[in-house]
Amino acid sequence: MSTITDPETKTVRTSDEEAKSSDYSLSTPIQRIGFWTAVALPFLYVPLLATGLDTPGQLQTFLILVAINLTALLIGHRHRAKA
Repeated sequence: MSTITDPETKTVRTSDEEAKSSDYSLSTPIQRIGFWTAVALPFLYVPLLATGLDTPGQLQTFLILVAINLTALLIGHRHRAKA
């Protein structure tokens, strides 16, 4: 395990901590988008459910929206807002 000294803060971090911080910076926006997509997407269900799922196209659209919503939930479930 190697160590890295941050010149600005004069702190020493391990390479594992460095990898986690760079990984976090990439995953945070993706998790944020997934979370807010999962929150907003159910509003698209309302018109479909209000008019009914009578045609195969409406049913297919509804099932695709549910699949996208589940995927967004999986991606965004670890999103935490900054306090």
